Amino acid sequence: MKTQEMIKNFIKKINDEKKLSDGTIKNYTNTANSISIGNIATAQPTLITKLKSNYENPNSLALSLNVIILIRKDNELDTDKLIKFRNTLSDSIRKTRKDNLSILDPKLPSAEEIKIKLENMSGIRYIVNYLMIYNGLRNKDINLKYVKSVPKETDENYIMFKKNNTIELSVADYKTKSKYGIKKIEIDNERFIDEFKSMDIKIDGYILPLKNGGKIKNVSTFNEKIVKYTIDNLGQNKIAKIIVKDMLTNNNYDQLEELAKDRGTSLNVILKSYNLQNVENKPPEPEPEKVITFKCSNTECNATNEVARKNDNTYKCLLCNTIIP
Repeated sequence: MKTQEMIKNFIKKINDEKKLSDGTIKNYTNTANSISIGNIATAQPTLITKLKSNYENPNSLALSLNVIILIRKDNELDTDKLIKFRNTLSDSIRKTRKDNLSILDPKLPSAEEIKIKLENMSGIRYIVNYLMIYNGLRNKDINLKYVKSVPKETDENYIMFKKNNTIELSVADYKTKSKYGIKKIEIDNERFIDEFKSMDIKIDGYILPLKNGGKIKNVSTFNEKIVKYTIDNLGQNKIAKIIVKDMLTNNNYDQLEELAKDRGTSLNVILKSYNLQNVENKPPEPEPEKVITFKCSNTECNATNEVARKNDNTYKCLLCNTIIP
């Protein structure tokens, strides 16, 4: 089967199955249509050589490689060498991400600057940017429906008032829901509550609706709409990076953990993907083992000038484990 035919069949399959998000289908389709390395069915080492010469950016290489692997699997072609090659790209991708973050850093405003701009906003612009700055929410999380109470079973995101006049978000439709479950976020900020009330949204209405008041279901359409409401059109990714940098600079690790929880991710992912300072989340190195020379007090051992091992703040003979006084 020719390459173009395999690509066409792959695109038809992912669109027919609808197992992937709209954004992923769009990315896979664009990537598949842009593959220009000749015959996808050729020998794996040949494909790897062509991919290395065609792509300088490891992220672009990995994306194209992943699509090629999927297409080859659909056509029952070997993928073992391609998968091994893909696994070797992680270090290059990590380095590229750090380099890009370093380039991005000087171009971004500070956390203080975007918070000042937030205070000069109102209505939906205030709501969107507040949720990104103080709760680390992604675009999709903010596709919120205003309700009196949250249904027991749901795959939507809701915003509602609680009896104590606070606001609660129930976020069930988000990127990592399968891992972290439904997110419950309570907001007691008076300004946020007042701004939400001023929007005068009707029950069962959406905070960012279609013109007819309905839900924007297409992910790409929603992303394009919400970015226009963000401060300086920064978008949620850059805002997250600004806030993470500020928290790390000021050692606000408790706030950082809370941000990760609200975002629906791990602290480790935050430090790897949103950290403009390139701070590694590594445990401290253990202290080097201290040693002494001694004469063992155990008469059956009686070792002389041996090196003792330190465990739990005590020294022990290397030969018989007798504690050295």
